[in-house]
Amino acid sequence: MIIGRLLATTSAATLALLLAGCVSERIERRSSRFVLPDPDSAEASDTGDRGAEFRWLSIGALEYDDFSIPLLSPDARWIVSRSGAAPGWEEILAEPGSTPIPAAIFTINEIDGSSGLTVHKKIREPWILGRGADERGFLVEEPLESGARRIGRVGWESGEVTWLVDEGDVAAFASIGPGGDLAYSRRGIDDPAFDLVLRLGDGSGTWVLPSRWERSWIDPVLAPDGRTLFALSRGDGTVELAWTRTTDESRFRDGISTHPISVRTTPRRAHAMLAPQVGAASPPGTKARIIFLHPDLGRLVEWSPETDFARPFPEGTINAAMLDGDSGIAATRDGIQLVQLADGIGRPPTSLKLAEDTAIPRSIEPFEGNSRFLLLRPNAGRYEVMIGELLEESGEDSGSP
Repeated sequence: MIIGRLLATTSAATLALLLAGCVSERIERRSSRFVLPDPDSAEASDTGDRGAEFRWLSIGALEYDDFSIPLLSPDARWIVSRSGAAPGWEEILAEPGSTPIPAAIFTINEIDGSSGLTVHKKIREPWILGRGADERGFLVEEPLESGARRIGRVGWESGEVTWLVDEGDVAAFASIGPGGDLAYSRRGIDDPAFDLVLRLGDGSGTWVLPSRWERSWIDPVLAPDGRTLFALSRGDGTVELAWTRTTDESRFRDGISTHPISVRTTPRRAHAMLAPQVGAASPPGTKARIIFLHPDLGRLVEWSPETDFARPFPEGTINAAMLDGDSGIAATRDGIQLVQLADGIGRPPTSLKLAEDTAIPRSIEPFEGNSRFLLLRPNAGRYEVMIGELLEESGEDSGSP
């Protein structure tokens, strides 16, 4: 176990960039705002002698395909990784012309904080690792010879797959939410654009938001509040962030709002907006919100329809796991930081440096009042898996033991 002493630093002064809102005819929304550090300004003063004890324990390693990020069960009991040859971009993006992929190995590990990782099952199948998991299992997607694509859920305990969507269309980018709601993108095999589909977990219906002007609805995210859905609207070189409520079909279909994000993006860059977050894109908190990697800014941004302005993470942040409404563990190009997001427009985030090596964080349940998280550190086709624990300090500098 390693314990590190952290020093607090504050990012530079900020400026606001106004994004014009593009909204549906039934909803009036204010425009979104991004608050960014001013790169030409001087560094702000140190925030004081705040610090924290950061402990982490290595519990094992996972083989992976140099692309797919492992999925974690909501109770942090299970983790699954995909190893073998990585899928091609046509298959990742579910493009026309995608073909079946070679079989890969899906390894389900059970996590124990004291004994580490224990292999539970290994499955060899021609699947793509999906974008989410629930208490019953993790999502996978399979491109078929016909050009169709189906979505399945693999049980943590059994290792058996149940095909949730297998209707002869191209079904992709699924997200599973509270109560078993399933949101995904769907197009005909020969169609150019994706519709947005929400299948209710109670079996009461399936709602569809058709594509518009050959723009695709992709990468839906169901918020933990059970009432909100986020998605991306991707066009020819453009991408917008969209959100709607899932309280009834009319509100879902006719009340969707969109906000322009970029007018010079590519399908791969649009995919990267939510790919690093995988299933953690809608973080815990008191309001529905989403975290995404801004394709032009090159950093993570948090946005909520409740406040209608975006809060940026420190420059260089590429992945994060929120611990509460305002703070989280962030992976940057230079290491791992504890980040406190700004509480209003015009204020910068603050950060505490935790470690020099970067790793992908995932939130898990607190222990004895201390924040905990899983860390995945990539290295030569393997993820080192660590459990981190954060103990806040106040005032006195206790130093390192």
